[in-house]
Amino acid sequence: MKFGAMNSPSTDVLTELRAISAMGFNFVELTVEQPKASPEALKRIRDEIVHTAKSLKIQLLGHIPWSFELGHPYQQTIFPYHQSIGVAQIHGRRIEEAIKTCHELGIKKVTVHPPMLTAETRRSEGRRVIKQFEEAANIFVSTAKSLGCTVLIENLDEEAFTMKDFEQLFVEIPELRFTLDIGHANIGRLENNSLEYIQRFRDRLSHIHLSDNLGGYGDLHLPLGAGMIDFAKILKR
Repeated sequence: MKFGAMNSPSTDVLTELRAISAMGFNFVELTVEQPKASPEALKRIRDEIVHTAKSLKIQLLGHIPWSFELGHPYQQTIFPYHQSIGVAQIHGRRIEEAIKTCHELGIKKVTVHPPMLTAETRRSEGRRVIKQFEEAANIFVSTAKSLGCTVLIENLDEEAFTMKDFEQLFVEIPELRFTLDIGHANIGRLENNSLEYIQRFRDRLSHIHLSDNLGGYGDLHLPLGAGMIDFAKILKR
């Protein structure tokens, strides 16, 4: 078993790699986002990142920001060519770009996020949003596969994207793997449901995120033991 930590995108990437390595971690989950770890920023110092990771003997994984909305309904016609372009299309291209950047850094596993559905969105257009996400995910998962990378999708709280949604998504995209976020499985619930995720998706489970919280709707990312999650019970499985 290997343990790692995620960098802060607000801090110099090389400084973060050295700091996380100095703490004794085996890998860094590199979040590919603004301001200091965007694809453009990472490409500028690609050689330095690869050299630093190699000299520190730490592995790199990739993490795509949660804020990319692949199920977003907004479309706008661009004149004079009358070409329709949408938020989801733009975000899909950015995810592909981030995956390609991860590949250039030697990263083999990249975690993405599902669409975040509110109760109202699910009632009014939930199926369309999920279908649009499936179509976009098929494209960037195929791109990743051609580069030798594996795409993993992580759970949010159960209201935003349900286990039934995941089951359907995995049927549609067999190459997609699963990142279990134990902290997210504690949000909006009386009891953490990580064990149910493990039971249902054990064959797809490829990575785990660990952070603590106090339940409710606060994704606090507290140190282990600072919240209310019973990690011993979950990790025994």
